[in-house]
Amino acid sequence: MFLSRCVRAGFFVCLSVVWLTGCSIGDSTDSSGVGTPAVPGNTPATPPLEEGEANRPKWSTVEIPYAYAAMQEDVVIQLNEEPRLHSPMRTIVGTGPQAYTVFFRQPMDRSSVEQAIRDNAQAEAKREDLGYVEPLLTFHWVHDQQLHVLAELPKPKTSENEWAEYRLHVAGAKTAKGSPLAEEPPDFRALVMLPDQVWRVSLDGKEQEKITDWNVSYNTMMLDEDARFFLVSRYTRYCECDARYPKLHWLYDNQTKQLISYPGELLDHYQGVGEFVADPRGFFFATPPAGAEVPPSDTAATVKVDGYVYGASFSKDRQRLLMAIGTAEQRKDLDFVVYDLEAGKIERRLPGVMQGVVATSEVDDSLVTVRFADDGQQVTFAMRESDVSYTENRYRLDWKTGTVSEWNPPVPADTWAGYAASDDGMYQMYLTAGLFKGSEAVSDYLGQGFWLPGSHQYVYVKWESTNDRQESFLSLHLFDADRKQDRVLRTGLPSTFHLLGVSRDGNWLYVSSNRDLAASK
Repeated sequence: MFLSRCVRAGFFVCLSVVWLTGCSIGDSTDSSGVGTPAVPGNTPATPPLEEGEANRPKWSTVEIPYAYAAMQEDVVIQLNEEPRLHSPMRTIVGTGPQAYTVFFRQPMDRSSVEQAIRDNAQAEAKREDLGYVEPLLTFHWVHDQQLHVLAELPKPKTSENEWAEYRLHVAGAKTAKGSPLAEEPPDFRALVMLPDQVWRVSLDGKEQEKITDWNVSYNTMMLDEDARFFLVSRYTRYCECDARYPKLHWLYDNQTKQLISYPGELLDHYQGVGEFVADPRGFFFATPPAGAEVPPSDTAATVKVDGYVYGASFSKDRQRLLMAIGTAEQRKDLDFVVYDLEAGKIERRLPGVMQGVVATSEVDDSLVTVRFADDGQQVTFAMRESDVSYTENRYRLDWKTGTVSEWNPPVPADTWAGYAASDDGMYQMYLTAGLFKGSEAVSDYLGQGFWLPGSHQYVYVKWESTNDRQESFLSLHLFDADRKQDRVLRTGLPSTFHLLGVSRDGNWLYVSSNRDLAASK
């Protein structure tokens, strides 16, 4: 029972779950209905599933060790698929049946808990036009302080629907001694959305292959032209707002089909203290705290430099790091540093050549990471002229001479000068100025896209609409910069279609969408 919704996601810091050994209390029971009344100190079993309900999805109901004595709230509702997500929480979950574990600070009246969860879910579902549904609920009590809940969506009325939401809330439940819980105990709001999948689509648009089968939506970034590795992240909280909440991060190995979890942020550019980890597969992360489990890797390298790193990027061949370094308080007139990853040392340091200040975010006043763009012939980068100016001081490093000089792209000085260059550096697609061949304008900005390797052809997506403007959709285009010719590769694509990258041979595009691209062919 999904509805259509525009998504702008973000998330709040999620509390860490305490994993300590606990004691088993009482008996283990199942219930898909209201349980039998509880007697303090001796809560009886609720009825098991009837034989006719045997087709209900199975889920693990093994006791999860938990430190009940350390609980700060009366209840914690945890998503079993990702235990770092727990109440109080509103977050995105998968479309399949979702398993939760409810931990209580004190023994509970089981029937009152089950009834409270059902009543609260029903109350939310009655809110008109907000997309709330009443899930199908199955209960399994491990003991009076631990309840497993399986929540399933009712069958959707149409495959075109994109989202639904339900609420798990125990307000109104009573303890085994008959005392009510706090008026508003922490709840868990689950937003169910059709997950984006990664697809491989032939350049001519005639073939497509789905290469992931995720049950929940991830933000995805392709790291290499072999499409072996992808950076994958998931917001911990959701809201229809511009809040910037933390994410959970993984590295997806497309060869082994594994999501590899990391203890912290995985970034394509780094900002932070002078000790961090750079992995030439295409990402950075801060040095984990002692005791944190980090996946083994024969490519990751620990980098140690003096000072604060205001920005670090990989060179085009990923053999070096390009960095802006100063003291933690400096923020201006930084050193430009080239670091050799294989040798593990600084290859070149040019003190103070990055004249200007580090920009701050207009959203939250945080420092904006300094980024470097390497096209194989030159490295370009910029600083702000001052704290009160949008004007950029722009620089370029010439790889052949090793010197840094002023860079003057065909972009207004108070406009961001980011661009995507063709492999040979002949053409640049500027987000704010369009396509250029050096200083010669070729066309307006075409759209988000990629250059095909070893070519002057740019593949991109573009919003279009029907003649009566009643319907909008995306089309996939290929622009030949030499001939200034544009052709449509595929049209009628869903709004959730996103380009992720291009294969090394230029024959395949990697994209994401929550729609069946084979059906929309």
